[in-house]
Amino acid sequence: MKITNFTAKDKRYFIAAAFVLLVISCFLHFWKIGEIPNGFYADEASVGYNAWCIAETGADEYGTKYPVLFKAFGNYHEPVMIYLLAPLIKIFGPEKWVVRLPSAIFLILASIAFYFLAMEYCSNRWICLCSAFVFSVTPWLFPISRVGIGGYSAMLLGMVAGWYLLIRAFRKHSLTLAAISGVCWAFAMYAHNIGRPMTAAILVCFVVAMNVFLIRRWKVFASFIAGYLISLIPMILYVLGNPESMTSRFSLLKVWGGTSGVSETISRIFERYLEYFSPRFLLISGDLNLRHHTGAAGEIFLSMTPFILTGIVYAIIKFKKNPYLRFALFGLLLYPLAAVLTIDHMHSMRCMNGIIFWSVFVVIGAGALWHWRSRQLARMAFYLLPFLFLIELGCYMHNYFGDYVKRSRLDFAAPLIEAFEYSFQELQPDEILYVSFSVVPQKINKEFKPFWYVDLLFFGKIHPATYLREGLPRNRIAAYDMRAYRKGILIRSNVVSLKGEDGNNYLFMNSEPVPAGAKLLKEIPIVAGESAVIQIYGMKKE
Repeated sequence: MKITNFTAKDKRYFIAAAFVLLVISCFLHFWKIGEIPNGFYADEASVGYNAWCIAETGADEYGTKYPVLFKAFGNYHEPVMIYLLAPLIKIFGPEKWVVRLPSAIFLILASIAFYFLAMEYCSNRWICLCSAFVFSVTPWLFPISRVGIGGYSAMLLGMVAGWYLLIRAFRKHSLTLAAISGVCWAFAMYAHNIGRPMTAAILVCFVVAMNVFLIRRWKVFASFIAGYLISLIPMILYVLGNPESMTSRFSLLKVWGGTSGVSETISRIFERYLEYFSPRFLLISGDLNLRHHTGAAGEIFLSMTPFILTGIVYAIIKFKKNPYLRFALFGLLLYPLAAVLTIDHMHSMRCMNGIIFWSVFVVIGAGALWHWRSRQLARMAFYLLPFLFLIELGCYMHNYFGDYVKRSRLDFAAPLIEAFEYSFQELQPDEILYVSFSVVPQKINKEFKPFWYVDLLFFGKIHPATYLREGLPRNRIAAYDMRAYRKGILIRSNVVSLKGEDGNNYLFMNSEPVPAGAKLLKEIPIVAGESAVIQIYGMKKE
């Protein structure tokens, strides 16, 4: 049902419904984005600070001018989020909500793009509109859209828009749309490192699915390849000069690390592949990392399942005749490729591209059921499943903005981040922030590396030019060595974690002395209801 065939009244209803759903989606993504989830993960601070560096100096934190990839923590950040953030941080300063804002915006845009992609698989605009809204709030995507950990949602926008434009280019014989599609797929590769292998794999699926049809449309395909490869020239040149930027992270995560041989590696890959199609991952608990997922639901809503199953059956029936359905099937089968080559189990971020394929099959299945709506079972699905979705959505959002906020505090280092925020607010211009190693869970050096230095830079609002010139300024931030050189504030923990003879970690009272005359300003519980706390003291010069 095309919108051009709507009556004027139908058009008004459709536009009003689209506006309402967009407002609801925006509210859910933007409300308290700087506060929920609590805390601020190190990757968020790193992305934010490097964006500030670019805005102020045109270089990253290492002094490299306008890099294609940004070195951080022995790994590399992708450029899309950092370069987009640079003008925002220039205007608003280094704030948590600013760093997280682009992720939410990109997912909203990806959801809008998904509506147009859905229209290529289903002619009912109401189904496509509802599917786009479901896409925007699915548990697979919603948590990561509210944090600034990486360019996942930007990657999804590139993939969804690229898929849509590629289909339109082939159907309309449009060289222009094909070239723009190539740019979109390249954008996905710049947005996140998972986009690099998965974009290549998905495009191989497209070639296999289209087969002889590519020969008939060879000019369109050549235009697509040209747009794709030309857009990738900066990355190709950078990687040739910095090959470790492609391999440093994967070398630590490869699935064959520590295996006894080929058979064990194959067994691991097969085991992980099946996990990504299991009910446990998709429908029950999902990724157990609370930075990626709430852990209180599957990666997709239960109400999506009947539509997905119907869509898969429909695509199999039409497999020989419809290359676009073949492409969707191939892409679904291959979606966990990047994830299964890493050691982790059920890592939702490394297979995030899969939600596009699962959602497309929701659209295909819903369209098929609508076509079969004269049958009682299909009618029941359209009456019952929307109500089930609304119940699931309400429960999910209640959990996300409620219990999840408390459960995820340690995963986002909330106690320490709150200590940094409070201390820098209270710290006077001529004072020093002393940080005890007792508050840091990892082993670090006096520069607070490899991770925590960037939180101190971000929340201490240390100007990038200062950091590039002299590193972490000693007249502002110092490791606590049980002395106070100048008046300031001390952050310490009342407990320390030590490894016992059995190899386990145990908590002991911190025997580190507090200088005489220090005044306790605040205590922040590390875990609610337990005695371990982060203490903040006001200190005088000894």
